[in-house]
Amino acid sequence: MKLPNFQRTAKQRKQVEDQLRTARFIRALWAAAPQTVRHDPTFVSLLVQSAWTNVGKGTGLESTRKWRNLKLAEYSRVRYESDRQLAQALCRKLPALTKPLKLVRSHTGITRYYGSLRGVTITFVHKHSGAIARAFELVSSRRIPAINKVRRVVDSIAGLGEISVNGKKVSPLNGLTPALACLDPLRKFPIMNRRTQRLLKAIGERQDSEGAVTLSKLIGLYGVKNSFDLDVYSQTEDFSKVERRIPRTRQSQEEYRDLGLKSELSSFARIVANRIRIRRLHNRLTRRLRDYLLWRHITAKEDRFDALVQNWRPGRHLLIEAKTTAVGPSGRAQIRQAIGQLFDYRFSYFKTHEKVDLAVLLPSEPPANVRSLLSSLGIELLWFERRQLRGSISL
Repeated sequence: MKLPNFQRTAKQRKQVEDQLRTARFIRALWAAAPQTVRHDPTFVSLLVQSAWTNVGKGTGLESTRKWRNLKLAEYSRVRYESDRQLAQALCRKLPALTKPLKLVRSHTGITRYYGSLRGVTITFVHKHSGAIARAFELVSSRRIPAINKVRRVVDSIAGLGEISVNGKKVSPLNGLTPALACLDPLRKFPIMNRRTQRLLKAIGERQDSEGAVTLSKLIGLYGVKNSFDLDVYSQTEDFSKVERRIPRTRQSQEEYRDLGLKSELSSFARIVANRIRIRRLHNRLTRRLRDYLLWRHITAKEDRFDALVQNWRPGRHLLIEAKTTAVGPSGRAQIRQAIGQLFDYRFSYFKTHEKVDLAVLLPSEPPANVRSLLSSLGIELLWFERRQLRGSISL
């Protein structure tokens, strides 16, 4: 496959510089924020919005700057009266911030995110602020190899579910990846939104973790130096003459792609390689379930199972298997493993007259394809949403 080279025209260079300026702005806010602030939903949403440009006919850099400063004022809980006054208020909010006036006066913004999506996206960010803040921390690390970081972050964000607006589903990657790209000190995390669809199509990939990894691997090729080059490259170059790769096969947009034996074995190999970390997360998840049930005077019996809630309904038991993720190839392998374990346990350890319902417990709401798969097998689904246990059943 031969892609066109990045021409790096004056216009393209200006677009890249605008994005780099935005990255410096967002990283400055992140660096100045203590740990408690980094997990504040209002701060997380501020970073997300700082990567957007203002929308509307005739708007430009100055319009975006004023709109962004209104968001800064809202976060600082002051009225925006002047740049200097806002810089002082922002410095009181984030005392470690350096050169606040220069930041307030700078022009920023990467993606023109649709106005109809903004409100629901910010609601989504507030709902999942803890998970998004952890993704921000992960992507801002210099210690994690770039490809591993990209795969893990995209899987974690995609695993939060889609954003619903006017009966349509939108990936949270559209609104969040610009901020994530800005926070990556290696500048290898790709922006993935409507503008990158042309490039993804040209290379036979989709808007998921594998597509993100493939995009990231383009950095260093075709004159593309970093993720911001890649974003401008994806929206300005002509890919119409590219000899396209055969797209990855899939049964439908909502189903897992067929990994094949080799990839399946690779998924289990990754699980084995990370068994200590997975076991730690698994134990934390099961303890959280037991604590949740204990406060509701429900006893979860511990034996060879993760949890067994006896008589959760009159004459019925509930057998629960916990898994640490449901996204990406490793997530698929874990879901398959949970399905096999639940049916095997019920067959092997319960008498034929006992009525045992099955459920999978996850740390967060899984994608729609996982929900559909488990529902088709009669397996219930549970996940934690902050301090509440959500799912297809109530306990």
